[in-house]
Amino acid sequence: MKKLSIFLSALAIMGLAACNDDKTPVLNVPDSFTLNTPPTAEQYYELTPGGTIALTCSQPDYGFVATASYSVEISLDKETTYAIASNEPNLASFTINDEDVATGLCVLRGIENPDDWTDPGYQPLYIRAIAQLNNDGLGLVKSNWIELQHVKGYFAIPSPGYIYLVGSCSEWNMTETETLKQWRLYESDKAIGSKIYSGVFNVPAGQALFRFYTELDGDWDTFSYGPCNNHGGDAVSSDGAYNIACAFTDGLFEDGIKATKDNFNFATWAGGEMTIVVDMSDENNMTVTITEGAHEVVVSNYAYMVGNNGGWATPEGDAYDDWKLVDEGATGVYTGTFDMPADFGGDGDVLYCRFYSALAGWTDAQWAADTNDPTATVDGGNVVVDPGISYPTVVGQACFKMPGAAGHNITVTLDANNNAVTFTIND
Repeated sequence: MKKLSIFLSALAIMGLAACNDDKTPVLNVPDSFTLNTPPTAEQYYELTPGGTIALTCSQPDYGFVATASYSVEISLDKETTYAIASNEPNLASFTINDEDVATGLCVLRGIENPDDWTDPGYQPLYIRAIAQLNNDGLGLVKSNWIELQHVKGYFAIPSPGYIYLVGSCSEWNMTETETLKQWRLYESDKAIGSKIYSGVFNVPAGQALFRFYTELDGDWDTFSYGPCNNHGGDAVSSDGAYNIACAFTDGLFEDGIKATKDNFNFATWAGGEMTIVVDMSDENNMTVTITEGAHEVVVSNYAYMVGNNGGWATPEGDAYDDWKLVDEGATGVYTGTFDMPADFGGDGDVLYCRFYSALAGWTDAQWAADTNDPTATVDGGNVVVDPGISYPTVVGQACFKMPGAAGHNITVTLDANNNAVTFTIND
């Protein structure tokens, strides 16, 4: 009996030790958690592009202390939902953007383009919070629904902008008729916001007299654009504008445009299709290109390599025009081949650079080096790169640092779809 008692005691001690050693927390996923109704829920919310909505929620009880990531879903009927990211995803007190809510309202209503938009006024909006422990959905739990009783949205779906061709071939009209809708020039759907508009139009003989309008507001003098130069135009027309004589050279016509009521006048046009591209991306250098016949218009986007390759010039204006990477056809992949300087001044043979989608001063670059990449070699807050290897990019200020780049011909490939950049030495 004594031996048996000792044996049982030993087992008990071993069992206690095993329990004490096992400190792995057990995940408990609750059925729900609480999203608090804001005290302003009965007030009128008019969504604006820069506005936010503030929300607070309880923290889900997972059975142990855990940092959850929060987002929300919105709905008009508590059935069909639209997901929205939080601006402070790891806090239980956070904001969401009005613009995201407005986009969600359009999606929930099945609105895809401006012509579908109708203003329903103020309407109820339902919101619930979503919590999870990682991006794979571990610990995912949804809160109760709350109601904001009066929410007014706006058209927020990113869509190509457009301008109008107004003239003898379309209609001399300052209201958007069904006819004038057929005479729109659109941005490429891959270059929304580029302010480069194009269209192919069948222009009858003797009716190639027109100008462009960015808006139809009922005022003939506002938002009107025509020829930059007087090509020996005829007398002043009845509305106080010149009809500027224009002609094709080898099937091509190119000119600047400016704010004016003057018209392009192709008096000898024999009729048929013409392809028109209006580039208003630089308000100081707006242009029009008109080509005889129907042609596919390929829009190119640009990224800028900014750094000691350009002498650390401030990224603005045309400072880095010689260091542009081109994405022909708006594919999301930018490439450029450059002859590097013989040396980079005080940096010796080492290239330092990051990449900007637009030159607006020393802001965060859209494609900077990722110093948190576990595979990166970080030196002085910059990522050291080797030729032929793809490196991740992030929004920020860190540079890519390439020793031995001076004096070489280098191709840079920036994949904006996957946020990665590769440097290749060609010589």
